Amino acid sequence: MPTSYHIAVIGCGVAGATAALLLARLGHRVTLFEQSERVGPIGAGILLQPSGQEVLREIGLLDEVIATAEPIEEIYATTHRGHDLVRLRYSDYYAGCIGYGLHRGDLFTVLHRAMLSAGVTLRLMQPVVSFRQDADYIEPLDTAGRSLGTFDLLIAADGARSRLRQSAPIRQWSMPYKHGAIWVVGRNDAVRGQLRQVTHGGRQLCGLLPMGGGRCSLFWGLHERDRDALWSRGFDAWRDEVLNLQPDARPMFDDVCRFDQVKFVRYQHTWMSGWRIGRAVFIGDAAHAMSPHLGQGVNLALGDARELCDAIGSVPEIDQALSIYERKRRRALREYSAVTFAIAPFFQSGVPILGWGRDRVLPVMPKLNSVRNLMLRALSGFLGSSKRWPG
Repeated sequence: MPTSYHIAVIGCGVAGATAALLLARLGHRVTLFEQSERVGPIGAGILLQPSGQEVLREIGLLDEVIATAEPIEEIYATTHRGHDLVRLRYSDYYAGCIGYGLHRGDLFTVLHRAMLSAGVTLRLMQPVVSFRQDADYIEPLDTAGRSLGTFDLLIAADGARSRLRQSAPIRQWSMPYKHGAIWVVGRNDAVRGQLRQVTHGGRQLCGLLPMGGGRCSLFWGLHERDRDALWSRGFDAWRDEVLNLQPDARPMFDDVCRFDQVKFVRYQHTWMSGWRIGRAVFIGDAAHAMSPHLGQGVNLALGDARELCDAIGSVPEIDQALSIYERKRRRALREYSAVTFAIAPFFQSGVPILGWGRDRVLPVMPKLNSVRNLMLRALSGFLGSSKRWPG
């Protein structure tokens, strides 16, 4: 086998860009295929957990990523009546533990610049929908079935609705959630140092995540069947509904006053029996899309990229490296997948009994030390890991 591989990475999101960067730094020849005509800072707020910080610290990018981010000290959720649901302080897990609220684009900009500096070849407007392979190489194929070259390894990081995953002969299951969310990004200094959520039974959910520099991301849960009705009622009616539940969101509507300034996003849950087949491996949302309620999507993507590149750098054979990667990631990914799947209906389902039960059980759980520690471990990104904290 060659000492340097020719590697195709499909998808220029967090998982793909991080994997491409790390592999290029290891001396491999990396080509990243992206279907869009341009890449840039898009998206809304994300919560960079201690597990994701650990990866960025190892690759020397953490300080740059968090330079303008908002330190998040706690997660605080209440009911519409002002009753506490849950309050988790990072520092209760270990001294110095903290999260960071930042714009997804801030993270992507740093990763993109580092990736190109490392020598990654970026090919835009190049969709990859399937692949073919034999014992010696793998070929990504475009929408017309044409080969885009021969590679030693293909890394599928093309997102939650991955066409590569759908074409792969791996047992898999995907369930689109009926609930999604309206995302708004605007100015707001009313919330600092915490991710704040307010719920009204199982019917309404609003979250505010400060992102540093006065920026804030608003999350409003919405069933897809209600979207057209909401749009027909008009923006002002929706704004009033938001402010009735979450008054601290008011400054965001100084500049955001039309529905074309917001984004409606649907989520899905994806399960795969395994994440590799031959010379192809799936990472990030392409491998394990989940609901956003634990705030782990970006952090799991960073962890996937780091573990995959560590495995490739540790052994001389690709098949052996992919086997190591799959074994090391299995527990954490399975546990986060199970937990997010279990809790999502209690926050977004529209089923009154689930909201009623959540409001009564959730406040009690952190009072049990063992349960509280488990919740903090899950929040920090170390569920299913042998590590308790970075370092």
